[in-house]
Amino acid sequence: ESPPTTSPTNTGNTGSLFYPDYSTAWPEAGCVNVLPVPSGRPTYTSHVACCKGSYGGQITGVCLSQLDSPPTTSPTSSGGLDVYYPDYKTAWEKAACVNTRPMPSGRPVYSTMLACCKGAYAG
Repeated sequence: ESPPTTSPTNTGNTGSLFYPDYSTAWPEAGCVNVLPVPSGRPTYTSHVACCKGSYGGQITGVCLSQLDSPPTTSPTSSGGLDVYYPDYKTAWEKAACVNTRPMPSGRPVYSTMLACCKGAYAG
């Protein structure tokens, strides 16, 4: 029977350090943590650090796309829009201005709810 160790025993073929995959062409390559780490490779403590350090100029984005939670190619937003528009789906006497996503195309937009209400429902 083996005595207990002071650190966790790795039962798989992966380690805690990431390194660039030089066996794949640079535009298609990413970072791996397969053991053993090849001699002479730079190592990083995280997948993202490896991508930034070894593939920072990679236009294809392959390395970053291999992350557990890859970044999106465009910013994501939450909450309401920064502008208001009239809610034409609701009857005029009950309608109001809203800033919910997505904004229907063709609606006039206003910088504040008050401006929207005055502009769209003042009549």
